Amino acid sequence: MTTPPPRFADTGATLSDFATHFVVHCPKCAGRALVRPADGKPPEPPIAVQRTAYQLTCTACFHAEESGHWYGAMRAFVAVKCRQCHAPIRREADWDGRWQKLATRCDECGDTCEYEASISKQPRNGGRVADPAFGLPLWLQAGFRDEVLWAYNFEQLDFLAQYIGAKLRERGISPRNTINKNSAMAGRLPTFIKKASNRAALLKLIEQLRSKA
Repeated sequence: MTTPPPRFADTGATLSDFATHFVVHCPKCAGRALVRPADGKPPEPPIAVQRTAYQLTCTACFHAEESGHWYGAMRAFVAVKCRQCHAPIRREADWDGRWQKLATRCDECGDTCEYEASISKQPRNGGRVADPAFGLPLWLQAGFRDEVLWAYNFEQLDFLAQYIGAKLRERGISPRNTINKNSAMAGRLPTFIKKASNRAALLKLIEQLRSKA
């Protein structure tokens, strides 16, 4: 097991900083696949994933494809005013790609109508955390009690290992002198990752993910 440093110096890295490439399960063979920008250039955060063309390449079966097909979950959402009484109506449901409208019933007047729905991609695939480019399950994820430890790639996994393993965690360390605590990933990590009592178990789990075949 790699020994993490005793001190973690937060550089202010955000989740977007790690969203340059993703290690996922191949949609064809479920083996390890790598998702990278098709032009080889790292995307520019914070909304780069939606604007970037990605290339998926499987290291097991050599399947390759360009981004365009979404494999993850999707939700349909309606937020309108009733056509009869103008009361607000909100409804959402899982979307299977076969319809674009949601049937709704107004709680105020009882009117039933179908309204055009907005469709949004969800960060899950079959209950597992998915990448934002294809919606495929991340390769680097594992259950931890009632939580999930996950990482987009091995660089983010190393970041988590350094944070979890350090007994002293400091903010505002160079190369960034000013850190926005609302966007820095270290400050937004879930409680189970921050608990010292989980340190040994989480580091062991990270080593298992690193060696995952």
